[in-house]
Amino acid sequence: MGKEALVVKREILFKDKSFQGYLNASSYDFISIILKNHFYQTRGNELEENKNLQQIIPYVWIINPNKKFVFLYKRTANRNKKDGEYKETRYLNKFSGGVGGHIDRDTEEGSENPIFQAMMRELKEEVIMTNYPEPRIIGYINDDTDSIGKVHFGLIAICETNQDVHAKAEEGLLEGKFYTIQEVESIFSDEKNQIENWTRISWPFVRECILPK
Repeated sequence: MGKEALVVKREILFKDKSFQGYLNASSYDFISIILKNHFYQTRGNELEENKNLQQIIPYVWIINPNKKFVFLYKRTANRNKKDGEYKETRYLNKFSGGVGGHIDRDTEEGSENPIFQAMMRELKEEVIMTNYPEPRIIGYINDDTDSIGKVHFGLIAICETNQDVHAKAEEGLLEGKFYTIQEVESIFSDEKNQIENWTRISWPFVRECILPK
């Protein structure tokens, strides 16, 4: 049996509140619903095609609020996975602002808060920092415009740090470094660059955290 990911039934998650795109975390408490109603399901094609289940994905932006820097990375096309592990290839060669992934049974089950446990695990797996500040959730993404978005629900968070941050090369990150806001917007506006959809959707709201109106 392969890895199992944390999921919530769509009808439960959106019973009292439905939206498309981005929603500020202050508008509704999806976290409590997830923590009270989640279970684990084997990852793979069957789960990816099951629109009745929402796979919960923490998505953490790393920012330096003092220098107004934003960490972006891009995954290499030859990322290696252990034999038998579900292979994720849809995000390769795309710029991303969010460090994150599935909440896994084998590492998060039994923890008091599997969401934050997964956030911290992903940060430690993907990037090198002297200390790992606890992220804070600022919003959610529900995007039914493509097949990937229909089965995933994003928990958008920011991790604020004044430290240097480096991508772990062995984790398959082709590039990973801090950029200025102007550089980020230049990357996003260049048609030659592929940008993750969730990164595009959440960027305006992350930008507001760095440059409040």
